Amino acid sequence: MARHSLRSSLITLALAGGLYGALATPAAFADGSNGPVGMPTQATTDGSSSDPGSPGPGWGDMAGGVAARPYVVSLTVINGGVSTPVITNGTTTATPVSPGAVTTVVLPLNLCAAGQPPAPGSCYATPNRVGVTVVYGQGNTDGWDFSNPSQPVTPSIDSNSVIDMTVALNTLGKSLRWTWINGELLYWQTHNLGQDDATVHIKFRPATAPFVASFPPGNGCTASPPLNCEIPRADANVLSAEVLFSLDNTLDPSLTGAVFATQNAITGYLTPGGTPQAPSLDIQLASTHQRADGTPQLGTLQAFLPAAALLNLYGVLPADAASEFTTTRLGDPGTNDPASYTPWTAAANGSEGLLVAVSGITFSVPNYQISGRLGRAATRAKIRRVKTIVIASVRGCSKRRPCVASIYDLGRSSSPRFLARMTAVVTHELTTSQLRLAAPASKLRRGDRYLLVVRAARTRKVLMSSLGIVG
Repeated sequence: MARHSLRSSLITLALAGGLYGALATPAAFADGSNGPVGMPTQATTDGSSSDPGSPGPGWGDMAGGVAARPYVVSLTVINGGVSTPVITNGTTTATPVSPGAVTTVVLPLNLCAAGQPPAPGSCYATPNRVGVTVVYGQGNTDGWDFSNPSQPVTPSIDSNSVIDMTVALNTLGKSLRWTWINGELLYWQTHNLGQDDATVHIKFRPATAPFVASFPPGNGCTASPPLNCEIPRADANVLSAEVLFSLDNTLDPSLTGAVFATQNAITGYLTPGGTPQAPSLDIQLASTHQRADGTPQLGTLQAFLPAAALLNLYGVLPADAASEFTTTRLGDPGTNDPASYTPWTAAANGSEGLLVAVSGITFSVPNYQISGRLGRAATRAKIRRVKTIVIASVRGCSKRRPCVASIYDLGRSSSPRFLARMTAVVTHELTTSQLRLAAPASKLRRGDRYLLVVRAARTRKVLMSSLGIVG
């Protein structure tokens, strides 16, 4: 029963009748519908497919085994300003959990069983997705639906609780790209991404989501990305706190550290789109048309674009980002509230970047495309002895309307793009439409990527931004 969900291409919610729905034991809700009560404990998940009664491939099937898997370093539950530490100095060792006590389960998704050959769409030698779910102990399984706990939970968790969690990615930290959260994202901070000692610090509130007891054959509500999702009504509404790390290293490295969160959705998926001249990010989410009580299902999407993605993918400085993006609903007809754009800072939110939020989303499978507003101009750069000369044609600049141009060095082309550096800043007032800037070749070297930003000198309004590589 669980083997299908573990090898499928779904990415998120057990709630949806996907991973946890397949692993869970149905129980009657107050309205007579069925919902899940339990999921495998960490001790079970740390086993292998050869173990008696195994629900499918576990961490024991991966090279390096349990010692190589991600783990929760710390977990604190905050209620009304009162912080209750749950996990401190956590390790990869699973510990016994008392009934009702809060803990976590770290799940390998789409992992091959020992001896099973990896194949795209079937399984992977290391999981291409890792799930982390906040749960409570209930005997041989763990409960994850905090709207209908089978027993009193300590500390209590509801929709106003704040989950403060740090996860060590261990040997899988080199491949992290984007992250999905079922909840309201409050804080996001990463350390040493691209290395074995990478960690992620998250703060978020749990979110409600629809539970579907049984999906029709061929329905794509839990596919990645969702292909279709025509479920008229949820069987129940559940409350959970879940995080999913995507380890797909085929995506642009600038997406490393990107994170998005959903509420009242079954699944979510992020893919880069557009062209190099007009890049975009597509975020697709799926859900039922109605809640269990028959009222419309209205979702919320939050997408955090870190400074590295703003610079390297869109060519937009974080300070300019709040006014330089558009969000368009595509594919699935429906409605939503206007998108909002909020700058995030490291001091207040853990990371520098831009938070895009859309609420009031109707379903079933809307796709939101986040695109930059800024135009781009052709640019080139060459080394001339001790100087690097950057050339571009810029419209709207003249003696009467002078512009200011700046160059930002984004590092070597062979470097991970999310390790962008901003150096060798040069400004110059344009007197013609032909822009020529000179930077020290020792600063802006051959093979370096650079960002060129042009502003109106008087208003400081951004006119264009372009990415290039020094030839």
